[in-house]
Amino acid sequence: MERFVKKFWTEEDGNTTVDWMVLTAGLVLLGAAVMASVGGGGTDLADTTAITIEDVGTNAGL
Repeated sequence: MERFVKKFWTEEDGNTTVDWMVLTAGLVLLGAAVMASVGGGGTDLADTTAITIEDVGTNAGL
């Protein structure tokens, strides 16, 4: 049992996996935060653009 515990504490194979998982989770959270802050503005811009295109089409007699 003592040998198992020593091997467990000195083994570093799993550390890389944990590092990548933490890094990936951080990037996902960062992406979600960016989308939450920019998403509303993008929707407003798309709505405004659609209205402008409709107005141009109406004024041009299309």
